[in-house]
Amino acid sequence: MLHLKIFTMLLMVSILSSCATLTPNFEQPDLQVTSLTLLPLNGLEQRFRLGFRVVNPNNIELPIDGMSFTLNLRDLKVATGVSDKAFILKPLGESTFEVTVSASLLNTGRVLLDIINAKPKELAYEIDAKIFTNKGLFGSIPVSRSGIIPFKVSGNQL
Repeated sequence: MLHLKIFTMLLMVSILSSCATLTPNFEQPDLQVTSLTLLPLNGLEQRFRLGFRVVNPNNIELPIDGMSFTLNLRDLKVATGVSDKAFILKPLGESTFEVTVSASLLNTGRVLLDIINAKPKELAYEIDAKIFTNKGLFGSIPVSRSGIIPFKVSGNQL
């Protein structure tokens, strides 16, 4: 009986401290794609290097354990990827990092070919991501963003 009371108290303290960590005015981090570079073609796979900036609009630090994401170009899912880059996002701070991802040409070849032939200097995108953290009660924080990014081609493409 004593063990049950102790366990219950510890559980309540843990839940309250988690809630206190993420205040009611907690804002989602802002995730921006800062660059997209097409890398040399590898068989039926097109590789990309994506540059990201993540901004913490909160006055508490946010430990980032990684993220998963889906990238859409011209309303078509072009790539999915993950990053295991772990870092501490300082209060009211930001951090940048790069991730290399691949897309199957069988699924996205037409849209990639159109983009490469058009050679745009900028490209509209949409990204849906989950930022993984061990802060508070969240396991992940969903983030969506759309915008325009600089576009570069590196090496041999389609």
